[in-house]
Amino acid sequence: MSQEALEKVYPVRTLHEFLFEINREWRRFKRGALMSLFVLSVLLLAFVPLLFRTIQSGLSILDVIFLGALAVFLIYDIHIMITQYRFFKKWGHRMEQLSNFEEKLMSTKLGETKLNI
Repeated sequence: MSQEALEKVYPVRTLHEFLFEINREWRRFKRGALMSLFVLSVLLLAFVPLLFRTIQSGLSILDVIFLGALAVFLIYDIHIMITQYRFFKKWGHRMEQLSNFEEKLMSTKLGETKLNI
């Protein structure tokens, strides 16, 4: 069987590469959740004065309801991003531990192999 055929059959060549890729992607998603949390918080902070100004200016009730619903959605999105960040933090730590354990196992196995040669 050729090398290309093996790569098509197996999406990951080794467990080490798989764990390395997962950890790299995990850090990206964690940073993305933090960035989304920051942007949504800034939007909400900028939105609050606009909401009060709209209420004081006496616009129609539909405008106030629309802006209130928008504030609720922003708060809900912030809640989702906090939950997502906690998830990535918790499981990212576990993935790091698994990766470190795998590296220790590999170094132990490589050390035994070198001693036997």
